[in-house]
Amino acid sequence: MKEKTVTKQLYRLNVEPRVIDQLSKLAARTGEPKTRIATRLFTEAVMSFKPSATRSRNGSRA
Repeated sequence: MKEKTVTKQLYRLNVEPRVIDQLSKLAARTGEPKTRIATRLFTEAVMSFKPSATRSRNGSRA
């Protein structure tokens, strides 16, 4: 049986203090580590992102 390899790349993001406060409150309520919550939320946001319009190379809408 073939084993699945998991690769994790961490990113340093500049986050507003109010976001960190909300993350801390959520972690305190759930007992889940802040890093795990942040990773899950970031992954969900990136995976569900759908571009709204096609943009040309110079950044203007096509």
